[in-house]
Amino acid sequence: MNSTKKILITGLFISEKNKHLIYRTAADQLFEIFQQHHIPVLKTSSKLNKITRALDVLGTIFFRQTAYSIAITPYYGTRFAFYIEDFSTRLLKLLGKKIILIAHSGGLPERIKNNPQKYLPILKRADVVICPSGYLQHEFKKYHIESIVIENVIKLSDYTFIKKDIFKPAILWMRTFGDIYNPTMAVKVLAIVKQKYPNATLIMGGRDTGELQNVLQLVKELQLEDSVSFPGYIPTEEKVKYAQQSDIYICTNKVDNAPVSTIEMMALGLPIVSVNSGGIPFMVQDNFNGLLVEYDDAEAMATKIITIIEQPTLGKQLALNGFNTSLHYGDEAVFAKWKNILSQFSYNYIIS
Repeated sequence: MNSTKKILITGLFISEKNKHLIYRTAADQLFEIFQQHHIPVLKTSSKLNKITRALDVLGTIFFRQTAYSIAITPYYGTRFAFYIEDFSTRLLKLLGKKIILIAHSGGLPERIKNNPQKYLPILKRADVVICPSGYLQHEFKKYHIESIVIENVIKLSDYTFIKKDIFKPAILWMRTFGDIYNPTMAVKVLAIVKQKYPNATLIMGGRDTGELQNVLQLVKELQLEDSVSFPGYIPTEEKVKYAQQSDIYICTNKVDNAPVSTIEMMALGLPIVSVNSGGIPFMVQDNFNGLLVEYDDAEAMATKIITIIEQPTLGKQLALNGFNTSLHYGDEAVFAKWKNILSQFSYNYIIS
């Protein structure tokens, strides 16, 4: 293999035009870490429109085929994303490129179970399958798909550990307002906490993907308008500010694999209270670096939040253990694993 060729990374990337509309993706962060280690990389695409992005991705794969030898591509398997991922891997295989597939979605196991003929072929086209947590690795073994765990990278220098000695009922929730993230559960949790702590507050950050109106309606019904704030999309540079205003981070996801937002909050020093859906228990160990409850159990989550408020020593230990967990997702730790993968392809070009 010509090791002087670039590596192509496909996915959704931040640009000047879209940086206030989307969270940084794992692909975007991986591109940055490769650049920092002087590995020549191509990326595609920053187009938000799905059809335009699909054409951009496929066009780059085909028209820049002489510029790269390895392609790193994500696998979510969600609706339109599936077609980009399917056509991309087919084309890469046709062109004789090495494919490193990063499986992301916590919903993949259910999709594969319901329709293996549709979803398994993409995994089988890959030369290497990467999983951001042990959850998908465990699930893929059921279908004799071997994979390697490499955590999603976060740039630790972007986050400041905020040491807290007491924990107030100041709650932070941060995802997109979509059904898969169950945002109404967060509102129900706040309502229960306020029964004991009337001054409890909730910050709900994220853009709307269909559920914001339902959340606003529930807030109104429960008369929580003065206790819930909606700052919209929170870019990385503002997350420290919102973490300083909050004392506990909650995760209410229906399904997830390895939510980067949870790791970010660990890096910022917020104790985590989360549902135990999908891959979350592979990241958050109950009573060690967070507290876990069953999915959609608002009463149990509120109880865990109150426990942290009433037992600050527990909160401090959870926060410290969470911070230590976040170090495994830092640039250098993650790149060391990628370096081993690239070496398998005899790719040794300027790897520092």
